[in-house]
Amino acid sequence: MRKLSLWGQQLSLILGGIMAGVFLGELALHLGGIKGLKKPSEPVSFDTYRFDDPAGAWSLNPGASFEWLGEGERSLIQANKDGLRDREHTKEKPPKTFRIAVVGDSFAEALQVPMEKTFWWKMRKQLNKKCTALGDRKVEVINFGVQGYGTAQELMTLRQKVWKYSPDLVILAFFPGNDLINNSKQLDFDKRRPFFLYKNGELVPDMSWLKMSPKEHEYLNFSHVDYLPTWLVNNSRILRLVRKVDLDNKKRLLDATEKERFPKNFQEPIEPVWKEAWLVTEGLITLMNQEVKAKKADFMVVIVSTGAQVHPDPIARQSYMKQFGIKDLYYPNHRIKSLGDRLNITTLDTVPRLREYAEKNKTCVQGFPNALACEGHWNSHGHEQVGQLIAENLCDKFKAEP
Repeated sequence: MRKLSLWGQQLSLILGGIMAGVFLGELALHLGGIKGLKKPSEPVSFDTYRFDDPAGAWSLNPGASFEWLGEGERSLIQANKDGLRDREHTKEKPPKTFRIAVVGDSFAEALQVPMEKTFWWKMRKQLNKKCTALGDRKVEVINFGVQGYGTAQELMTLRQKVWKYSPDLVILAFFPGNDLINNSKQLDFDKRRPFFLYKNGELVPDMSWLKMSPKEHEYLNFSHVDYLPTWLVNNSRILRLVRKVDLDNKKRLLDATEKERFPKNFQEPIEPVWKEAWLVTEGLITLMNQEVKAKKADFMVVIVSTGAQVHPDPIARQSYMKQFGIKDLYYPNHRIKSLGDRLNITTLDTVPRLREYAEKNKTCVQGFPNALACEGHWNSHGHEQVGQLIAENLCDKFKAEP
């Protein structure tokens, strides 16, 4: 009994020391004004996005409505009843309608500008207003773009969502800035998404993401501290400080990795993982082309520009290439265009048009005052020019119809 009593005294001393240390730590942080990061009531917002989308893992919630305060213009974002960043559309195609489906990532979802300024809105408007070759037909454009998507998710979207609308043309907006990474399970940080892998010479979907939780999708915003009760974390400056350090470290790691990887999008692949990423990406575009044409529809690839490619200052472009050891800033564009030529896919590269406009007008076609200049997503100038470019190409095709 005496031995147990001694153990009890020692345990009490240890616990008392820990409690005293925690108290003093909390007091020191309080006096020092160090608050750390509070834990949100939900680490993932389920009001705006759903994280169980069978096609792409995440997408806008049907009917979602929210104010956009991030990069770009401040505006009200609304999703239609099918969870698309678009106005409402019927599944059945109206008579005398040429229907276009756009699949892509954040450049197509385009939260950075009001809907009326997006390239797909401008494209539709110009075709219906100026393209007399349409005759009595009207063009309708449906936007399936979702931020963060790679080509694999866009193919799944095509299969599970797009065909319900019976489009006459499918436009794939391909972004060389990160689509290669998004298509590689080895390169992408976010594993909670569908991937395609080569097995026995064929691309097959990898749906292991279905076994993962939404927290694993948001892991960069989720700390191990978040497994503790919210009331405990938010009332402890020590835990909030640990949470802040954890998330800051994750962000630094991501930033460093992206800085290292981004230039490799513009270089001929040497490492096996990048060679595989290119093979998978080209395979996905090939599959998409086959499936679209099997439905008797047309297919078009629009190559989205990166900020460095269309910077209005040629010296800035050269400096970027020198900084990262890039020989050809347009390598991915040339490679996708070559693939399109081999497969007889209409491929539009937005870079020449945007670069010319930017140089001539000495203005940025990407970037916003509240973000990095000439980098990031298309601004209203960029969307306007891309909308015109696609509309002009399509109108020429309508004119050539027998």
